Amino acid sequence: MKAHQLAASLDTAAAEPLRAALLGRIESRQPLLLDGAEVMRVGMACLQVLASARASAIADRLSYDIGNASMPLREMATLAGFAAVLEPVT
Repeated sequence: MKAHQLAASLDTAAAEPLRAALLGRIESRQPLLLDGAEVMRVGMACLQVLASARASAIADRLSYDIGNASMPLREMATLAGFAAVLEPVT
């Protein structure tokens, strides 16, 4: 399964498309494998979407992982109190 490439800018405008993409994977019971290498900016809305996706993965017993998380993604997730979104679920 190919990882879903996260956008370079995960701002408020990116939250709905990200939610739709992740929901599609959840509904089709696909692992939530994400590639965070290109992320340069991330806002609270997208962090909330990622947190919700991770919680859904746990509840639905799906894998979840953000591979290659960029430094900006790691720093903002930690700063905003969403560091758990970086922790894989197997």
